[in-house]
Amino acid sequence: MASLLTADDLDGIGADAQAARDPRPYAVELVDAVEGGRLADPEDAGYALSLAAEARELAGDHEEALALSARAATTGEGTVDATWLQAIHAERLLRLGREDEGMTALAALRPLLHRDVDAVGPVVEALTETGRAELAEQWVTAAMLTAMEREDRTTDGSDEQLEVAALVDELVRTRRDVRAGLGRVPDEYDTLADDLDAAPDLVFFPEAAFTQLLAAQPETADEFGRDWDAHRAIVEGELQAADAEGEVLEVEVATPELLAAMLSDDDAATAPEAGPRLPWPPGRNDPCWCGSRAKYKKCCLPRGRDRVDDAPPPAATTEPEPTPTAGATPSAAPPSSERVIQRRSGPRTRAR
Repeated sequence: MASLLTADDLDGIGADAQAARDPRPYAVELVDAVEGGRLADPEDAGYALSLAAEARELAGDHEEALALSARAATTGEGTVDATWLQAIHAERLLRLGREDEGMTALAALRPLLHRDVDAVGPVVEALTETGRAELAEQWVTAAMLTAMEREDRTTDGSDEQLEVAALVDELVRTRRDVRAGLGRVPDEYDTLADDLDAAPDLVFFPEAAFTQLLAAQPETADEFGRDWDAHRAIVEGELQAADAEGEVLEVEVATPELLAAMLSDDDAATAPEAGPRLPWPPGRNDPCWCGSRAKYKKCCLPRGRDRVDDAPPPAATTEPEPTPTAGATPSAAPPSSERVIQRRSGPRTRAR
């Protein structure tokens, strides 16, 4: 019996198809794997079909490519790849001259831009890769303003606020990149994007600072952790999860100046300079990064693993769609002294 194909196997087949003189056999192999139930993860069926469509397009079989691409989008409904597959299909329609169909497909995805962080990259890429960067700027600007309005209506520190803040960050950064490609003069939103890039991914509070923070602002427990053990678990869990995905997170260690700024009522005060970055990971037998003086393997290492294993899936949002306000002003760049800047999932990176 043939072995099941993993996502890595599919990546390899897709890469081989791109380098092959005749990519058609690879397309056949991918379709046969889907139809024969030979995928390690059945939810990768849409991805496999999309790779087959790519191979057919490379071979010049455009009608077959479009048919497989449409099938991939349908097959991938309800999976993590759903929006990505739909955007890829729309991009292929545009690239192969089916402009009306492609724009209709993208227009159907447009409302997701101000609701779903995973939709931003695929939709904007479909526009920019087919010579529609100016339209991409218009769409992402409108989505950014709408998301900012939604962020203003959410409760500070809530799961929804963190989710919307991550979406706003993604839209602001994406808009800046699109505008840079168009040669636009940077505006205040582009400056905000630069400020976001300079901010750390997470903030870690040493025990004394954390105790002081919770005593003064107990409502921050929902965001930073109900106690110092929970706070350390949040940081370690995020670092471990990122490392497992090949990402590197920057963690700022809160300084007394940063804590003082958080506890200050002066909104106009100058933000403190960034604190030192947390060195991670230590050796298993080295002192733990949290400052407890215990060995890492007996302190935060297992604490973070427990958090990664127990992490619940992200909740979906059903927030109604507000109307963009043309004259809206950018929110202040969320400095590291205001909240933990949580890692964003972003669009799926696939071999193409």
